[in-house]
Amino acid sequence: MSDRRLEQIRADTLKDVNLKTALEYTETGWPRYKEDVKLAARDLFAVRGELTVNNGLLIKGDRIVIPFSMRKDILEHIHDGHQGVNKCRERANQCVWWPRISKDIQDRVAKCNFCTERLPTQRSEPLIPSALPERPFQKVGTDLMELNGQNYLVVMDYYSRYLDVAYLPDTTSRTVILKLKNIFARHGIPETLVSDNGTQFTSAEFQAFSRDWRFKHVTSSPHYPQANGEAESAVKIAKRILCQDDIFLGLLVYRSTPIPALGASPAELAFGRRLRNTLPCLPENLKPKNINRDELQQRDEAAKRRQKQTFDRHHGVQSLSPLQPGDQVFVKCDGEKGWKLPAEVREQCAPRSYIVRTPTGDRRRNRKHLRLRPVAPAPASREADPVPEAVPDTVPGVDPDPPPDSSVDTEDSTPTPGDYVTRSGRTVKKPARFEEQ
Repeated sequence: MSDRRLEQIRADTLKDVNLKTALEYTETGWPRYKEDVKLAARDLFAVRGELTVNNGLLIKGDRIVIPFSMRKDILEHIHDGHQGVNKCRERANQCVWWPRISKDIQDRVAKCNFCTERLPTQRSEPLIPSALPERPFQKVGTDLMELNGQNYLVVMDYYSRYLDVAYLPDTTSRTVILKLKNIFARHGIPETLVSDNGTQFTSAEFQAFSRDWRFKHVTSSPHYPQANGEAESAVKIAKRILCQDDIFLGLLVYRSTPIPALGASPAELAFGRRLRNTLPCLPENLKPKNINRDELQQRDEAAKRRQKQTFDRHHGVQSLSPLQPGDQVFVKCDGEKGWKLPAEVREQCAPRSYIVRTPTGDRRRNRKHLRLRPVAPAPASREADPVPEAVPDTVPGVDPDPPPDSSVDTEDSTPTPGDYVTRSGRTVKKPARFEEQ
């Protein structure tokens, strides 16, 4: 640090009523009790044992205590090089200090546009397991997949995990609707259909289909397949089956194989009976039977609880604060580089899902893909100083000890030596055990 800068710190320290008071106490001795310290220096009382005076500078350990008027400038230099919070704190620990400097550094880094744009993708939030529906085919998930240049429609029941796969000659809404009608005609119309935001599902034709067939169509946030986990799981299973020589045998085997966590096969959960397959089976075992719904729900909840624990531990999840309409954010999806697309939050349309307005139009994004934009730091002012302004012992032109009003009995309200009066006027007396004998 140059001699000119040190001289500036020395001069501003004498102009700063808080540091000047602390400097005087450091030279002459600090009072024994905090309440006996002038209000201006109380924030430094806790570190009084580390304070020294060196050539007009107030020093804490081997770090210069910076006056309020210079803190904003010093803070900018601490963040030179755009290092993270910890590195900036280590840099400051070498030479400068003031009350609550660590918090100021954290706020400064958080408000840096350069640093924010280059932050990595936010960590995943804790997994929210889907609830088990009351009955089969009450809620189903669907998705489109491509394999070897061919497109398929995949549908999975949230209750039984029963899987359906349909070949798509094209991916138009009309074709997708036709395949869904075929599946619904066999299993019944679900109450809820969950899909992504593909154009096949967001078209006016598909919306008319959902109204005519009277089911609720729920879409997940774009670029966030985890929101429709059942369908994503179904896609993985379907790809493995479609790679086999006999696709239909693969589907039969999947549907008739018990799910370990549930203790029953998708066919048993969906239809109440086992499917006859290539393995020998007693005829009695093929008869319909009732599934204990309560036991099934307990097993399902236990399995999803274990799944959540594994997911949360593996991904190091962290909950993100909810956003409010009007919040200014950056948008970035997984795989994209840099938080550069500005947007404004319009509304929350589902848990962790928001409609945001970007320069190119409205978009729907998951909370993971939205980061609050830094707010430009406000001009420094004395009101923002965490150290309260000094209250002078006397005011020019005012008698420091005005005589009490003769009409008021002041016997109980006059503080005794060693007591002090708070801002509100309350007299605080020192405990008797602290009085000198």
